[in-house]
Amino acid sequence: LPDLRAADVVAATIKIQSAYKGFQTRKMIKQHKEIMPDLNCAQVQDATIKIQSAYRGFQTRRKLQDESEDLPDLKAADVVAATIAIQSAYRGFRTRRMVETHKEIMPDLNCAQVQDATIKIQSAFRGFQTRKQLKDNEDLPDLQAADVAAATIKIQAAYKGFRTRQMIKQHKEILPD
Repeated sequence: LPDLRAADVVAATIKIQSAYKGFQTRKMIKQHKEIMPDLNCAQVQDATIKIQSAYRGFQTRRKLQDESEDLPDLKAADVVAATIAIQSAYRGFRTRRMVETHKEIMPDLNCAQVQDATIKIQSAFRGFQTRKQLKDNEDLPDLQAADVAAATIKIQAAYKGFRTRQMIKQHKEILPD
């Protein structure tokens, strides 16, 4: 008998075993071919990618959880303040860079036409916002109700009296007694 611990006998043993295992696997695949999915099928490939990405996400989350002692608490006040400072500095930089690159395209904000257009756009947007709030706010009173009509008349009368007193006061100042 040969020495079973000799390097060449061990290598030959491993080759024989791997060849036999390959043979057994190919034989099993051949017998169960109808059970095995087609690996070139698009659905199988999509499922494979989903499984792999889910597992990689799991690994990443586990690794982050293990390393979480090194990371700061994101809800701490000093971390939040630093985050806001960094974000605002970057946004300012980005805005300044954008203005610098588009300086020729940007309109003159001191131009009367630009200011008029700005006011028109702002007033249209504010009107839109008001109409949207009124639409959302369905609990407005019924303007046809008697108590609402009476309150309206009282308010109008008080305002008309106020306006009349103001006019009389102005006329007294202009006209001597």
